[in-house]
Amino acid sequence: MAFIVQEIPPVPESISHKKLRKLFSHANKGLNGTADNYNPSEEGKERIDKLLFTWATASKELLEGLREENSSLSEIKGAHSLLALGAMEAHINMALQALKASGKDDKP
Repeated sequence: MAFIVQEIPPVPESISHKKLRKLFSHANKGLNGTADNYNPSEEGKERIDKLLFTWATASKELLEGLREENSSLSEIKGAHSLLALGAMEAHINMALQALKASGKDDKP
């Protein structure tokens, strides 16, 4: 039995709700992803925890820096750049909230 290997298309930068619903409706319903089979080593857990802590610390410093430089940024950057920075700030805040909900942000 021969398998046909198909190239995986790149992940798009954005997707419409209509296209997402279409993809979801055609998705294989038989696949049930669970964390039951995921069993990382203790070393792997420690490495991930350390990386998450480092990322959270750097993200908090970045957000603080953006808040401190808020007035001078409007003079330097254009409207599109400021909108992009605002969107980035919102996404970082959401990611930090998700990390906090997982209970991982307070461990080095």
